[in-house]
Amino acid sequence: MRKRGWALIEVLVGVIVLGIVMAALFQIYLNIWDSNNYSTGLSETQNDAQQIATTLANAFRSAVQCTSTDSGCTVGANTQSETSSSCTIYSRNSSGTLVQTNYAVNSGNFQTTIGSGTPTTVYPGATLTLTYYTSSTYNTNTLTSFMPTTSTASTLCAVGILTSVTINGVTGTYTTFVGLRNR
Repeated sequence: MRKRGWALIEVLVGVIVLGIVMAALFQIYLNIWDSNNYSTGLSETQNDAQQIATTLANAFRSAVQCTSTDSGCTVGANTQSETSSSCTIYSRNSSGTLVQTNYAVNSGNFQTTIGSGTPTTVYPGATLTLTYYTSSTYNTNTLTSFMPTTSTASTLCAVGILTSVTINGVTGTYTTFVGLRNR
């Protein structure tokens, strides 16, 4: 009996089938890789968004009222220059001097500015939405959203904070609500 080898057509069919199997395996590998990168990116962006919200919540919670002995601030208020994406919050340094810190998103960057200093970018790829609330009576469950002005900033009693951070096309968001402690 004569041994027979592979015909050219059989080799070509085998190469084509092998190519299809390898392409499918490679696609599965890429899908797993993308899924892993997305999960890692989502965790990172979610954490960054939470850190922005926590920073703002702590600043609002510990805000102090401007008094008549302070200068360049709204007397009786804890904040000034409120917008939906920025706010200046009052605090006091160790010597008791009023410090104004602005928290804002400018050109997609979450920045802090102390006094009239230079803005410091803390997180890139950020968005921020602040919602301000007032109450007609102290310690009530009914709050009304409003945009504070110089004359109404002293009635600010709570703030809703919505942040998001986008890195490499992956977006993480975080929302919190904080009452001003000194209100």
